[in-house]
Amino acid sequence: MVLFPLVRSLRASGLSFAQLQRNLFEKTQIRLSKATISGWVHGAHDPLGRVNKFDAEPSPELAYTIGVVLGDGNLNVHEYHNEILLSVTDGDFAKEFSRCLSIVLNKSRPYRVRWSENRKRWIVQGASILLHKFLSRQCRELRPWIRHCRKCETAFLRAFYDSEGSVSGGIQVSNTSKDVLFFVRHLLRELRIETGKLYVQKIAGTILKDPRTGRLYARKKNCYALRVRSKSVLDFTNIVGFTIERKQLKLLEIAGIRVQTRSPGRARRDLNPRPSALL
Repeated sequence: MVLFPLVRSLRASGLSFAQLQRNLFEKTQIRLSKATISGWVHGAHDPLGRVNKFDAEPSPELAYTIGVVLGDGNLNVHEYHNEILLSVTDGDFAKEFSRCLSIVLNKSRPYRVRWSENRKRWIVQGASILLHKFLSRQCRELRPWIRHCRKCETAFLRAFYDSEGSVSGGIQVSNTSKDVLFFVRHLLRELRIETGKLYVQKIAGTILKDPRTGRLYARKKNCYALRVRSKSVLDFTNIVGFTIERKQLKLLEIAGIRVQTRSPGRARRDLNPRPSALL
């Protein structure tokens, strides 16, 4: 990271924080806050500190993290923070991502899973320059980590289906990237899980409505979908499945697997835990 040594060097030359801020912007077109500059100069924050330690060793947790980022996850950059973010409606999904991300980044405890009342979503945030850069690669470049072993392959598929999959009369997954979906289909076929052909689910230009704000957007890309064939539903259930309980229960239902039922009230409480339950 070139900004950190540059900030320390400019400060050592005698510049004030305001002068350093202007000089840095002229050199890099990046505007850091004075609080950030102060933290770097006084050693309170190190952009290459412990939170950024990442060794790209293949593991099911890393494969799951890759699958999430190729689906619902986001990679953001905010000043010197390189964030890996997940914002979802299912608390069990957020909790599993928190667990995997903490293992990948060698954290002693899982990342906090917090509830956003404004967004009505569960949010997990981690920060790592090295992991952020690693996950910014194209799916094709990440395949060696996904294909390391069968556990890694199924963890990746489960994460991707947690993110982009649905269960409504069948198992379907959708995404704007044909390359990712072709790769998913290839992995499924190697596991003897048969799928149909890739097809266009929604065409670019389709109007979308944000359910939270009511704002309308035009879809920028085609959205493609892939369905698991009916005769492979049981194999998908046994080999891949879902982390998200509400999806898994629907999957077991269409797979014809009997599940011991609980009272409706108890089921609702388990599927929609209170924010404090995930901290």
